[in-house]
Amino acid sequence: MRKPVVPRILGLLALYCAVFFVLVLLQFSKKGNFTQLIGSMVVSGHYRLDAGVPADSNEHFLTGDVKIFFGGLEFELEPEYLIRSDDTAQFILPGGTELAFTTLSAGSRPELHIDAVFAEGQHEVKIPIQPRRSSVVRDGADGQFTILHNGIQYQFSRTAYALENGQLLLTPDDAFVSYRVKPEHRPFSPGDYILAQARNSQTFNEAMTRWRDQNFSYWSQTISLRADDDTVIAYSGEALRRGTYKAAVAAASPDFLAGPRRTYESSVFLGGMDRALRSFTAAEREKIGRISRMINEKSLDFLKESHVLDFFSVRGYANLVNDGLGLIRGMDPAALSMELIPGIFEGYIDFRQLRIQGDNPFEQLINQACFLVSEEIMRDTEKDLVLVSHNGRIDMEFNFHLGKTLWVWAESAGNADWAALGRSLMLSVLALRDNTGAAPAFLELAENGVMTEASGGAANHTPGARISSAKIYRILNPGEYYPHAANLGPASNGIWAWTASPLVSAVQEEGALNISVSFPINEIHYVMIRGVRPFGKIQLYNIDYRTDPQFERYDSSGWVYNAQDQILVLKMKHRQTVEHIKIIFDIPDSIDTPDETNAANETEEASGINEG
Repeated sequence: MRKPVVPRILGLLALYCAVFFVLVLLQFSKKGNFTQLIGSMVVSGHYRLDAGVPADSNEHFLTGDVKIFFGGLEFELEPEYLIRSDDTAQFILPGGTELAFTTLSAGSRPELHIDAVFAEGQHEVKIPIQPRRSSVVRDGADGQFTILHNGIQYQFSRTAYALENGQLLLTPDDAFVSYRVKPEHRPFSPGDYILAQARNSQTFNEAMTRWRDQNFSYWSQTISLRADDDTVIAYSGEALRRGTYKAAVAAASPDFLAGPRRTYESSVFLGGMDRALRSFTAAEREKIGRISRMINEKSLDFLKESHVLDFFSVRGYANLVNDGLGLIRGMDPAALSMELIPGIFEGYIDFRQLRIQGDNPFEQLINQACFLVSEEIMRDTEKDLVLVSHNGRIDMEFNFHLGKTLWVWAESAGNADWAALGRSLMLSVLALRDNTGAAPAFLELAENGVMTEASGGAANHTPGARISSAKIYRILNPGEYYPHAANLGPASNGIWAWTASPLVSAVQEEGALNISVSFPINEIHYVMIRGVRPFGKIQLYNIDYRTDPQFERYDSSGWVYNAQDQILVLKMKHRQTVEHIKIIFDIPDSIDTPDETNAANETEEASGINEG
């Protein structure tokens, strides 16, 4: 006689539960086996049982291999330690190198970020990878392979050159890679991402004028209370355009003038040249050394520096310009990453402006740069914002810099749509400014595509961090009086100036160099001219001028000379818009000794003393 159906079913369920319980018990009793869902990846490995760490801890010593499953791929490691959070598994490898696997969702697209922090003396990490049985690998014509898993296509952010024999290679120069859903192929139209205010130059310029006016008002109210170098420079440069320069310079507080927040850059307005000279020479040595090492090591990171071709060209380093251009000529467009794109656009412009002979090597990279922008650009229709996702987050300073360089390149290339797209990126950053003109440093992208200010965490850096209006102004650099390095022209023979003058040039005369400097009449500014070999005497206003170490104290022009670094430091008070500095070389052994004051040269001005 057959038993009733219900008891038989209940008996089978009990048996299955018992078997499942035994399997689980065996799994977690043997070598501390674990399988966990962290974010949207599955991590499987073995805890060390002798470590004495509670099973529910977020940190564990490990033994043997660990496997990470995401997007149809299996990644294999042999770490010593695991630190886990909601969406990140951080592994410590033998030797101290750290690997962080983080999952996030950019809109509705899941991504895996792999980031390495290398311990001293370690130079690479190779991560074995292999597709799951249910995955299909497809090779692309662009050197990328695609993983098809559960009907979704995934790709690495790099080309296949970083994948050797089934291993993902990370180095200190390439320590980050992402693995994400491949974007759907669709025709990209810049017009779909252009904001109304950015559509033409007139409306954009009107918006930028309003932004400058609002910030100038804020700077004028706060400059004497709290300031940094960026704010002082932005305020002073704008004040020159508006005819309130003397008041702007006088507003700098004594705490700022003597404090650590001041650098040599603001000295063109405020003086303090003894301190500025030391800061200037140290900063120059550091930057030249750092960028030249990148070029010598064939690292494309030199493109992350602002206008690097112009930087070296002004200073007369033609060999480094040529070496940098050689790296660009040999660059595979597929190796271009988002971080380098502003440098590509700047390099394109610098090459044209410097009138370097030969084909512009940046030309071959422009299409790929625009393609990468088109792949990462997003529009928040709710807030009417257009921004680019960069390394899994929306970096606002990067977006403003990218927008500025894209706009300038496209204008020069006669591409109206891409120019408007660049302006849209810039206006999107400014649209999120607060009443101080500052914008959030980072945004997050919600699954519904809405952009919100970053709340913090490993992927978003400091919550509440902001970019000041003065820092944005520095990137925009809209003023003709912004401090800059100026090439004095062919006659200068390698001499260049650090100045706020909008026009500096030089003419070689018999035994002399005549330097022309422009600035508003009756205003004072300071200039450092580098590369000046020892000379006989200097003429200002067509009369001989003696040197005076105390020249800054007087309401008049003056100069000192640093023979060790061959830097001529001047204070210029303009009687005319264009004044002349005549350096006379052909008087041997007759450099003037310091005098008490330059008052004998210009008695009509000697009565005023400027202690600032």
